[in-house]
Amino acid sequence: MFGPGLLYVFLAVGLSVHAMRTGRSQWWLFILFFPTWTIFPWAGSLAYIVIELIPALFQTRGARKVRSEIGAVIDPDKELRERVAQAELVDSVDSKRALAEECEKRGQWQEAIRLYRAAATGIFADDPAVLLGLARAELGSGDAPACLETLHKLDEVQHNPRNQEAHLLLARALEATGRTEEALQEYDAVSRYYAGFEARSRYALLLSKQGRAEQARDLFQEVVRASSARRAVVTPSDKEWVRIAKTNLH
Repeated sequence: MFGPGLLYVFLAVGLSVHAMRTGRSQWWLFILFFPTWTIFPWAGSLAYIVIELIPALFQTRGARKVRSEIGAVIDPDKELRERVAQAELVDSVDSKRALAEECEKRGQWQEAIRLYRAAATGIFADDPAVLLGLARAELGSGDAPACLETLHKLDEVQHNPRNQEAHLLLARALEATGRTEEALQEYDAVSRYYAGFEARSRYALLLSKQGRAEQARDLFQEVVRASSARRAVVTPSDKEWVRIAKTNLH
């Protein structure tokens, strides 16, 4: 069995080899070996490990990846917030829009709103795509009046009565502000041409809330039948609306 003193010497030798191979200061040789003959034989090795090895370990690609993964668990939105802050200052309109849409997917409505507003400047102040995204984010944040105002501006810039996304947002915003009859009219209009099942399902849900159960049931049945047709294309988001329709038929 090796005595403790000899183990300290072996450790010092190993760390000295590491120091020479990695180009550390030659002073480490003295620091590593001198304490092995004192009452604190581990002091030099401990100093080398703390000052040289541990910081170097955290600079490796693997360590950076681990730190990144730990950071993602502790604060999963930190990187996105940093990208948002940077995009507000320097990025192009297209990159702001793309990042805003990513924020929407995460439910980070305020960040999305800031990005859309940052994009809606200069010659892009009346850009239809930016205004539509802003309206969508405003409604997602719960600010239906702001959504209606943005949609009004969008209609002035580019009047398109068959813009299905803007039309559905209008119906939803009217519903959210308590303008029920107007909302029902818009839901009825947009559901006649909207590609997908969201408009009809939302229309049926509002009808049901108003006590118009028979009309709501007809619409829910229509959604279920359409989703079962041989050539029906059912997107992931449509699957949820079909599920809602089926639930309300039971």
